[in-house]
Amino acid sequence: RKALTETRGVPAQANLLITGTVGKRTLEASGSGSCRHAPDASIRGVSASLWRVQYDGSGNDAVKQLNLTLWRPKDGGPDQLSLDLETGSGDHRIETGPDEHKGEGAVTILPNGPGGRLELSGKDARGKPIQITVDCPVFADVEAEGG
Repeated sequence: RKALTETRGVPAQANLLITGTVGKRTLEASGSGSCRHAPDASIRGVSASLWRVQYDGSGNDAVKQLNLTLWRPKDGGPDQLSLDLETGSGDHRIETGPDEHKGEGAVTILPNGPGGRLELSGKDARGKPIQITVDCPVFADVEAEGG
């Protein structure tokens, strides 16, 4: 994976709203996190758009930590999704890439001004259903570094 850094312009930190369910448990959290988007990026030599969300909750939040990375290839190939979600009831992981497959998931992106909503629907590596919505008020730019 390539390292990502913030570029000039939009600050990376924003107030996120996360809602959804894991199994039968309802999740809701809000607070400072980062939403990033690069319309022109590449992964393994394939031109793609990239979205990245990072959130570290406070001790009282139902969501302790959320890391979501979505690569959407421009050639129409399948999305590559990585979700690490830590909740009060445990850790949940989805990985849908050519090298690793844990769970399954699909993400719908609904742009809204400088930000948007990411809606993830899937199952974690143990088969537990996950429905997560992340509202990002703004997407900061990202810049790929390295080879």
